[in-house]
Amino acid sequence: MFNKGIIPILTILFIFSCSRYSQGLKKDKISPLVNNFLQTHVQYKKFDDELSKRTLKLFVKSLDYGKYYFLQSDIDKFSKYETKIDNYVKDENYKFLKEIFKKYKTRVSQNKENMNFLIKQKFDFSKDEKMIVDRELLKYAKSKKELKERLRKSIKLQLLNYISSGKKLKEAKVKLNKKYKLLYKRIENINEEELNSKFVKAFAAALDPHSSYLTQDEHDDFMISMKLKLEGIGAQLRSEDGYVIIQSIIHGGAADKLKNGKNLKPNDKITAVAQGDGEAVDVIDMDLRDVVKKIRGKKGTEVRLTILRELGKDNKAERLIIPIIREEIKLTDKDAESDVLKIKGKTIGYIKLPSFYSGDKGKTSLSDMVTEVNKMINQNVHGIILDLRGNPGGALDHARDIAGLFIKNGPIVQIKNSKSQIQTLVDFDNSYFPSPMVVLIDGFSASASEILAGALKDYKRAIIIGPRNTFGKGTVQSYNPLGKPIGGAVKITTHIFYQPGGSSNQLDGVAPDITIPDLSVIWDIGESKTKYPLKWKKIPKAHYRIYPHVNDSIISKLTKLSKKRVNNDKEFKKIKKQIKEFKKQINNKTISLKEESKFEKEKKKNIEKKLEKKESKKVLDLKNDPFLREAFNITADYVKILK
Repeated sequence: MFNKGIIPILTILFIFSCSRYSQGLKKDKISPLVNNFLQTHVQYKKFDDELSKRTLKLFVKSLDYGKYYFLQSDIDKFSKYETKIDNYVKDENYKFLKEIFKKYKTRVSQNKENMNFLIKQKFDFSKDEKMIVDRELLKYAKSKKELKERLRKSIKLQLLNYISSGKKLKEAKVKLNKKYKLLYKRIENINEEELNSKFVKAFAAALDPHSSYLTQDEHDDFMISMKLKLEGIGAQLRSEDGYVIIQSIIHGGAADKLKNGKNLKPNDKITAVAQGDGEAVDVIDMDLRDVVKKIRGKKGTEVRLTILRELGKDNKAERLIIPIIREEIKLTDKDAESDVLKIKGKTIGYIKLPSFYSGDKGKTSLSDMVTEVNKMINQNVHGIILDLRGNPGGALDHARDIAGLFIKNGPIVQIKNSKSQIQTLVDFDNSYFPSPMVVLIDGFSASASEILAGALKDYKRAIIIGPRNTFGKGTVQSYNPLGKPIGGAVKITTHIFYQPGGSSNQLDGVAPDITIPDLSVIWDIGESKTKYPLKWKKIPKAHYRIYPHVNDSIISKLTKLSKKRVNNDKEFKKIKKQIKEFKKQINNKTISLKEESKFEKEKKKNIEKKLEKKESKKVLDLKNDPFLREAFNITADYVKILK
């Protein structure tokens, strides 16, 4: 029986104490916090001019993300601070924060006057106007007139959102007016400590995409996610165009147990939330975190969601009220699971690993993988497929030990710290499963998934198959709660991961050896798309064994066979056409301010339906997963070539 040992791992997170700075984030707390970031960060040791420029840009952005307030002339004036902020922090001189905020409040006041005037005007929803939705592409307005026109279009878009949810124009204007009043009130109530928090957040974000300063609310959310559970409905949500939308239903959660007719579906838009029989609160244009707070609640209590389903009965839009009894939700989705398929005369084992998890009663991703691999051994498989598609990562030691299931022994990952010291995590157990191996990845495979795939690729132990590179997150962060009464926490990038061969998956991810088309490539995601991602330099190669399982000749032969099948397959031809079509639509950075006709709405919903993955209770559903079907074909060819 296969029984790979679990080796304890030393913590690699450097935790620093901020307990002496516990009176709240006042001015005298900024410099010590900044210094703590710099003392621990893997790359930045000095608050230089480049970090100063980034911090200013991000601080201004935190005040005016949508570019509805500041004029270009304001930004030009702020540029005098660009290379001085590092000196200001050193001298604990924060007058520049007050000056920027003073100008901001002046612009907000002007915005308020414009909003009060514009919302009373008539809007022509039959007129086809365009609005840029990607704020990175939008420049600051050069004049008050241009800013006013930008606000008018924003108001029109938000009114359209209300109208599409079934509200009359008059009611929509009342709702929007109320929303803006609350917004202006929040801005008026921003105090010096909150402004200081925004500044430290901007500085942390200037270091890299994953370093951050968290408020108490954000810290609470983070701790919930680390515990992998919350009390709620069991649905993953996203925010888009003023709506909070059901992204997916978590397997086994409260929403998953609802019966047809009163069940949630992906792409349902939540328009209101009520606590039991209480009054429904409108949540259109509400911040996603605020909506989540309303949906979360004590186990056993009821929450009622008013949802808009654009393609309901008879292909018509419908509004539904769905009551859900909250329960404890585990966010691990599913455990590892497996199946076996005979193809081309070869028995191929398949294991799906959704994440690197730790569950109740010692149940972990590693223990489950050992169980699944033993099943493969007992069934005498000729080859094995490990599916890491969509796996966001998790416990680092699990990634190391799971990699050890498929190699005899050796280094799995190298880790460089802030002092450029290299620590190597090694699998010491000599037992391993020797069958030919294929690993499946996609752009959503991240962190620990990339460590596992990257190690097996370096060892020439497995062929990596995917539609594109993995996500590209090759860093680790330390996390330190700040304690009362200041509250919150700091998260700092302290290490960069490297593969045994000395390269890092940071930024560009792990590249597939063989590419198969898949609709997931339409999403332009990855570490390289984030703001200020860390770069890396190659380090010395660790000493490890190269296996004879993979070489250029094998990959070339398999690629030719796969391309021939894919090019002659009607379904893959359709997928390639859809990728081209959907990429064009998703990369469109403008939105129409024209009320969509019934035909246009149904056309849009048809595209969304095509993108939806069909739910299946089967471990293997090759009919609805052409990518996996082709992966099995490649694996069978691979086994034949090796034999």
